Amino acid sequence: MAMKASVNRQLEARRQHAEAIVEERLRAVFRRMPMLSGFSLRQNLEVTDVAVYTWPGYTAGEDLYKDLMEALADLAEERPDTIELLRGRTFARALH
Repeated sequence: MAMKASVNRQLEARRQHAEAIVEERLRAVFRRMPMLSGFSLRQNLEVTDVAVYTWPGYTAGEDLYKDLMEALADLAEERPDTIELLRGRTFARALH
């Protein structure tokens, strides 16, 4: 039983570390893209429901979507352990 508990603690520590990486990277994405309000990812990691703040003279274009996709692809490539934490989730800008 002690061995199983030790393995569970290690798995939980890895999951928490991966979750912290996802949070840190997505905070950076929202900082780089001030117009991005939020987005969802499907189970297949397809980006959907991209929400943006708009202002007179600004229209979100394909470049926003491309930049978001690149940031997520970079995260998945650099840290494959984060992929399962992204699937089927919605991410939104945190306002403080």
